[in-house]
Amino acid sequence: IILVGKTGTGKSATGNTILRRDVFESEASPVGVTTQCSSGFVQEGGRRVYVVDMPGFCGSLTKEDMKTHLETCVELSVPGPHAFLLVINLDARFTAEEMNTVKLIQQNFGEDAVHHTIILFTRADQLRGQSLQQYIARCQHLKRLTDRCGGRYHAFNNNDMRNRSQVTELLEKIDRMTQENGGRHYTNKMFEEAQKKIKKKETMKKLQNAALAFGSAVGTGAAVTGGVILGITEVAVAGKPTALVGGLLKICMRSFL
Repeated sequence: IILVGKTGTGKSATGNTILRRDVFESEASPVGVTTQCSSGFVQEGGRRVYVVDMPGFCGSLTKEDMKTHLETCVELSVPGPHAFLLVINLDARFTAEEMNTVKLIQQNFGEDAVHHTIILFTRADQLRGQSLQQYIARCQHLKRLTDRCGGRYHAFNNNDMRNRSQVTELLEKIDRMTQENGGRHYTNKMFEEAQKKIKKKETMKKLQNAALAFGSAVGTGAAVTGGVILGITEVAVAGKPTALVGGLLKICMRSFL
């Protein structure tokens, strides 16, 4: 199980509840307490359950840091996780940032990751008599989010760690999800393919921006200089900007064939 979500949603506390002990650092804090990926395991129902806690998605993480954390999480869950738990604080206002978390999961782990995702709501004690279904139905955006994850969701009260039924029910939902996926879990190969696609998109964007920059630099000599720096020798500078950009874009496309 890999725990993902925004900073401050109770990811680490959720991990501790599953593991029946304080493995992950968890406390009330305006900033993220988890700064590195870490893992723990517990014997539950005759099997060993591994839990990986990763730092929360937040604006302070660079792309490089995020990539490092993602790689570490996948390595800690070899041969690959059966479930991503998207942790959301039930007691906090639901925002567009939570909606974007699923998009972040797909962008970083690939489109297939959503088929291995369950939404885990913390602070279940705040439901105050209403069912989780009723709570979700009150928010159209929240309903849309759960639908994107195949209608899979669960709730935890992390203040009641001794309540093992909430953990047992979660594991049963993970088992059902795995069966729906044909018994397959998320694999390292899926992650590697997702990272290749990310790198390809980033490289393509940089090359396209470079092509446009060269196009606007025709006649100034900057295009020749830039071409030498980038090692591009196939572009004729003496010509129309559209021809120059077209030539560079052809080179961009060839690099992915």
